[in-house]
Amino acid sequence: MVSRLGTPQGRVVCAAFASSLGTGLFMASSIAYFTRQVHLTAGQVGISLTVAGAVALVTTLAGGELADRFGPRRTLVALLAWRAVAYGGYALASNYPQVMLVMLAATAADRASPAVQQSLVGSVAASEAERTRLLAVTNVVRNVALSLGAVLAGIALAINTRIAYQVLMVLTGTVIALAAILVAGVSADLPGRARSKVEPVRSLPDRRYLVLTALNFLLLFDDSLLLVAMPVWVLDRTNAPPVTISVLFALNTVLVVLFQMPVSRRAASVRDAGRLQVLAGAALAASCGCFTMSGLVRGWQPVGWLLLAIVVLTFGEVMNNAGGWLLSLSLAPPSQRGRYLAVFNLGLAAERVAGPILVTDVLLRWSDVGWAASAGAFVFAGLMSERVVTRAQPVTPAARPSPVGKAPGHLGDVSAEQ
Repeated sequence: MVSRLGTPQGRVVCAAFASSLGTGLFMASSIAYFTRQVHLTAGQVGISLTVAGAVALVTTLAGGELADRFGPRRTLVALLAWRAVAYGGYALASNYPQVMLVMLAATAADRASPAVQQSLVGSVAASEAERTRLLAVTNVVRNVALSLGAVLAGIALAINTRIAYQVLMVLTGTVIALAAILVAGVSADLPGRARSKVEPVRSLPDRRYLVLTALNFLLLFDDSLLLVAMPVWVLDRTNAPPVTISVLFALNTVLVVLFQMPVSRRAASVRDAGRLQVLAGAALAASCGCFTMSGLVRGWQPVGWLLLAIVVLTFGEVMNNAGGWLLSLSLAPPSQRGRYLAVFNLGLAAERVAGPILVTDVLLRWSDVGWAASAGAFVFAGLMSERVVTRAQPVTPAARPSPVGKAPGHLGDVSAEQ
């Protein structure tokens, strides 16, 4: 990897690792820090997260606009630097208003970054298939980095002193600053941008792109199923041991790392991506059925159904990732890529705000009926996504992906060395 650091693809991948390592450090330790050391209540933390997430809906769009105006490289460097300062600022926060202020700043930059990151990938990769591969590589790297960050955060959790948490927050800001330095080194002469065709500027993406964004919003509810519904369901509606929750989270991470690249290679064209969306919807619907069964059986059978539910859900997740990446990039005019991707990423930002509420107040409250309704929504979203795709044309033709290790340039070397 070190020998490939000078290539744009290598720097993007390494920056993704550093950024996600910082995110993992923060995610695993922040709640304990806020409640044990800053002495916030759980309610105050929840309100802060909700308000910050709502505000971030606006900054998600702003990030795309800035990427189109100033370029994705400069914009991403600025956002990473902003995040680095904000995360380091948590070490100085000593009361509720200060935590709220820092959280608003950190979340705003954090939620604006994904669309800019995707736009940068669209510039450093020369073909649609290569872009999908690079996004798959960065997704795998991110999952590994998040897991490593969570493990390292355990040191501060074990020491459990204010200074230990403060050091961790400073370390978080430092590794994110390293990501900014790596992105700053990406060449300004990018192949994807050189071939971009100037398109007329629209105030909003076209109607089909907006419909696809709304459908992807439904498919993204797998995130809330995993992070919110699954732990509550295991504890309240099954007799599976609580440790099962940790096993299921670990299983999801391992499967994403193992299968994101192979699945992404099947997204070689826009039509392929549409088919993946159908399969993703079907897989997520099947996982809902498995969760339902886990609450109807006893003994060790719930554990088996829960394991199957996570396996199927994860395959739905990686298929939706691969399909969504290619569709969002292919159907966006190159000159407005940042704006289009920002709108597409609103689905994820909105899901993170609405998902926990809908999952807890609707799905879990209505139990079997809630799981059935969720399954129906997933199937509908997958089928309609393919229908929208068959009527849309990509901006540029997609190329068949090269075998692992033999992609054009250095991309294959990057993925192989991971």
